[in-house]
Amino acid sequence: MIRFTIPYPPTKKGKAAFCKRFGLNAYYAGKHWAQRKRDAEELHMLARTAMNRAHIKRKIADKPVEIRFFWDDGLDVDNHAVLGKAIVDAMKKTLIENDDRRYVSKVSHAFWDGGEILVEVREYPE
Repeated sequence: MIRFTIPYPPTKKGKAAFCKRFGLNAYYAGKHWAQRKRDAEELHMLARTAMNRAHIKRKIADKPVEIRFFWDDGLDVDNHAVLGKAIVDAMKKTLIENDDRRYVSKVSHAFWDGGEILVEVREYPE
């Protein structure tokens, strides 16, 4: 299993702004495509930085994986879709070859009290 964490902004106000910006509701509200592109680029960078900080080496899984997200913020659990998608996309060519069904069999979202976003990647089924 591979695990890494992605920090939220350090202040309560910053964390609230992060959740408002990247939560699924912002996309349902009709966020402009150019802003969505900037959001994706920023989230990819955050995820790659977190993987580097965790000393995760490039090792593409040779079997399908399950990716588990654990959130510690004020969003509803189903409001993390945009964040999860961007983080999975950032893993391409580092931990997974691609995110289609040949390589990713399951993605799940849950809460925890760790103060950061926890990401686990493990063989599926384990």
